[in-house]
Amino acid sequence: MPSRFHLLFLICVAFSASVTAAPRVMVSILPLHSLVANVMRDVADPGLLIRHQQSPHAFTLRPSDARLLHDADVIFWVGPELERPLERILATGVRARSVALIGTPGLTLLPPRHLHDHDLDASSAHTDGAVDPHIWLSPANAVAMTLHIATVLSDIDPQNARHYEANAARAREELLALDQTLFDQLHGLTRRYAVFHDAYQYLEHRYGLHPLTAITSHPERRPGAAHLSELNAQLSEHDVRCLFSEPQFDSRLIARLSEGRDVRHSVLDPLGSHLVPGPHAYDELMHQLAAGFSRCLGEDK
Repeated sequence: MPSRFHLLFLICVAFSASVTAAPRVMVSILPLHSLVANVMRDVADPGLLIRHQQSPHAFTLRPSDARLLHDADVIFWVGPELERPLERILATGVRARSVALIGTPGLTLLPPRHLHDHDLDASSAHTDGAVDPHIWLSPANAVAMTLHIATVLSDIDPQNARHYEANAARAREELLALDQTLFDQLHGLTRRYAVFHDAYQYLEHRYGLHPLTAITSHPERRPGAAHLSELNAQLSEHDVRCLFSEPQFDSRLIARLSEGRDVRHSVLDPLGSHLVPGPHAYDELMHQLAAGFSRCLGEDK
């Protein structure tokens, strides 16, 4: 039979564990999950909501994910500009603190473009007040989000604040080194190309790449015959040699546009759907994207 001292000791240990328990954190998409996981190293592992080849524009939660979301203390996501279904879920009364990282201080935010409208000066074509939500595709933005994530977690969990701050400082240095590596790899690629949908503006803006057009205006909408005819004419006029598809969406459009044309094809995955979630996934994602651009746009050997 345990002594009174032993019982008191067990109660103190249980109370101490409850005080220092890390917050339950959920993250919407893998690139953001990787940033959060980096900040939470040696403290706890965040959960990931949208997995594999699901699109953040249109996804459904499994019952187990819904329970995790319901039990979470904080949820990190891009914002309603990207994860529209999550906006509706959060509006149903989820108790967790919702952190839309598109509101991170210090981000470089770009307006949406309309490459599918054949606007070669796409920076001037946008909806006033709207924002391109693919904010993670710039390591500079990833630095700002990492520091903001650390601030949020330190506020929620001050007992682990030193861990979050130290992890964020280390991650910042790693992201700055990644940024320089990508600049060295991508700078000077001048060929024009077509993407499946206009998701890469932040990366292109950061490293001076030159998209010509997007095959579809929205990843869930298949372009009509008239638009495909216009695309074919535009690709021929500008001698486009590279077409990019995405694993989440139908690649038959790329095959159709490639018929009778000397063109390279590469796959870009802005969500890293095949990567293992964790602290290293963001670095792997950006290296894979850079490799895809380099292979497709590089000069012939």
